[in-house]
Amino acid sequence: MMVRGEQSSPALHATLRNASAGAASNASTPMHEGSKMLGIMRQTVVTLGLAFGVLAALGTDARAQASGSVALQLNTADPQTQAFIQATGMSATDLQNFLTGKLNDLFQTTNTAGFLRSFGDAQNFTSKGMGVDYASEATYFEVGGSASFALGMDRTYQPSSTQGFPIQGVGLNASLMGGLSLGFLGIPVMVFGNWMKVPTQDYGDMSGSLDNWGVHAQVRLLGPSRSMSLRKMLVRWGGIAVTTGVDYSHMTLGLKHDVTSNFNIPNTTGLNVNVAGAASGDARFNIGMTTKSVPLEVTTSVRLLTMFTAYGGLGFDWQVGGGSTMDVNVNAAMVGHATGMPDANLGTAQVTASAHASPSAAKIRGILGAQVNLLMVRIFTQLNIANTNPTMASLAVGARVAY
Repeated sequence: MMVRGEQSSPALHATLRNASAGAASNASTPMHEGSKMLGIMRQTVVTLGLAFGVLAALGTDARAQASGSVALQLNTADPQTQAFIQATGMSATDLQNFLTGKLNDLFQTTNTAGFLRSFGDAQNFTSKGMGVDYASEATYFEVGGSASFALGMDRTYQPSSTQGFPIQGVGLNASLMGGLSLGFLGIPVMVFGNWMKVPTQDYGDMSGSLDNWGVHAQVRLLGPSRSMSLRKMLVRWGGIAVTTGVDYSHMTLGLKHDVTSNFNIPNTTGLNVNVAGAASGDARFNIGMTTKSVPLEVTTSVRLLTMFTAYGGLGFDWQVGGGSTMDVNVNAAMVGHATGMPDANLGTAQVTASAHASPSAAKIRGILGAQVNLLMVRIFTQLNIANTNPTMASLAVGARVAY
């Protein structure tokens, strides 16, 4: 005699087996997804590490072609020149060497290639931090602007030495920027663009122009969700942002009119002695700097109390073109002034220089920034620094509106 329960046992066993299999499958899903995420993280880290290594290996030393000279012959046959030389307490040869050295320092004729390279590197560094937002995490779009200042500092400089001023290159830049999230297309990418064009303007004895542009794309890995909680209002991690794109910058500087430079001459005669070098109307002093680079940046950020954001990371800039040129041709009438004596026509100095220098091979740079969040307004400052010689550093400040 069969029992009803025994008749249903095969179906019951099958049901239990299916439920058990389903539970096992559900239990394994988080583990599988977690393993997949860890795999993606490992692949990303390895890929970025390889990318940094390859870019560093592809960086080539800067190339330069330069020539420059200062030709100065004192008019020693002139009695006033002879009297002036006596007033300096120097010999004619020492005075000529002194003035030649001053003109060399003024127009950088003995270090034209290094001078150009340092200023070109500084100008390239000014574009870092202006066209990309590393901290705001805009949902839809953002717009803003910033200005940047960069310089190169000689790492071997010692205040007690006679090496001169430690700054070896400076640069200035400014740009407007905008960003658009591609989230509405289902793509977790933020696209940025920046641009600025300043026509030729006068700056003291010089005139110059500036233009720059950049296009960048940024993807966030392990980014936080948009949901809010008390903990996220206190401390919120912004995930890891990977950014790349193209940066371009061009600046020109030129002499706009005649200039006069005064060189004080140390002497033991107790007189106030100096020489004025007055450039003639056909003086030519032109510098052009063009930089083109492809950055690769990995950054992260932490937001505190929703109002403050700190961010930092590493970047590498692959130089893909550009360079700096210098053209100098100056005829300067050298006039000596001494207390109680008539002016002396010392002669004419001919200063020439011509050079082209490519950018220095880029190195890995550090990125450190801070931002204040006031509703949709973001006010930020960012420091970029590269452990090179000279040490390159830039400081950018700006404001944005993010929504």
